[in-house]
Amino acid sequence: MNATEWAEDQQRRAELDDLMAQVADQEAQMEHHLITTHNDYAVQINSEPTPDADLSRRVPPPYRPATRRISRGC
Repeated sequence: MNATEWAEDQQRRAELDDLMAQVADQEAQMEHHLITTHNDYAVQINSEPTPDADLSRRVPPPYRPATRRISRGC
């Protein structure tokens, strides 16, 4: 490898290192955003009251359709 090839190789390695650093920064930003979003969501979910929390509230019975009586003409 002559001096020119070595210099070109070093330049390519420096460019690759720079690109890898940019990718790592972007991944760190995305990870930070995901963690922040998850934490905000968890706080929101945990702050909403659950139906079991209000025991004085009456829960309506489940819907049951009326049964039909068949007239047999007796």
